[in-house]
Amino acid sequence: MTRLVQSRAYRAIRISLITIHALLLRDALTRYGVRSAGYVWALVQPLLQLGVMMTVFGLIGRAPAVGDSLVIFFMTGIMPLFLLRASLIRGAKAITQNRTLMNYPQVRGFEIITARALLESITSFCVVVLVMLFMKGFHGLPLLDWISNPLELICALATLQLLCYGACFLSAQIGRVFSIWADVVSVSGRLLFFTSGLWYTLGALPPRLRDLILLNPLAQNIEWIRDASIAGFESDLFNPWYPITFGVICLVIGLFIEWLVRIGRFDLIKAVR
Repeated sequence: MTRLVQSRAYRAIRISLITIHALLLRDALTRYGVRSAGYVWALVQPLLQLGVMMTVFGLIGRAPAVGDSLVIFFMTGIMPLFLLRASLIRGAKAITQNRTLMNYPQVRGFEIITARALLESITSFCVVVLVMLFMKGFHGLPLLDWISNPLELICALATLQLLCYGACFLSAQIGRVFSIWADVVSVSGRLLFFTSGLWYTLGALPPRLRDLILLNPLAQNIEWIRDASIAGFESDLFNPWYPITFGVICLVIGLFIEWLVRIGRFDLIKAVR
């Protein structure tokens, strides 16, 4: 045990974890400020989307595509969508916004991106928990109604985290090469809105359109989450290995670019300019 603690690998991992924690706190304070208004907006934004979707479905008299609760149906689509979109957008500026911090030897692209991805995941988790507690306290919606198959749900959420982390890492590396990338991913959020399965299930789509939507790993991940969350809903139209593979490929490419930058000892964005 003593040898492990004194090893270079242990010290490197410990320093990396401390750095990630410090960067996470710094990013939270920078983004939300010392007041609570920023945190309130992080909660209100997905709730506004939820309210709009429920209002539209209520006006046209439509029931949820699956299950008995519109809140559960939409939240299982809204939060994965918001998390992936935020990971892409925040990741695109992760390196460029923290370039001065990289003058410190313990701060590298890996720590910056990981801290930013963790903050997005923690924020999304808090939003979901608050919505669950609100629906339980004021509308009597049992907490167990959010979980149909616990083990499957854990796997689906872990895959979502992998997908978002890989997308965030790759987006950050592309963003350090092309400054216009941040604008590109902002526009791509609209494409995700229509192709992620937010208000529909894969089984409700025509075969040709479904084949196109299946190219979006988030759509398959959301279908998987709903399969594990909503009792009575079972889908065989998603492939769990597709979003896993997509996330791993994005992460490997991002790590490879990070490695190239480190061994080359230059910032790619300077080379492009």
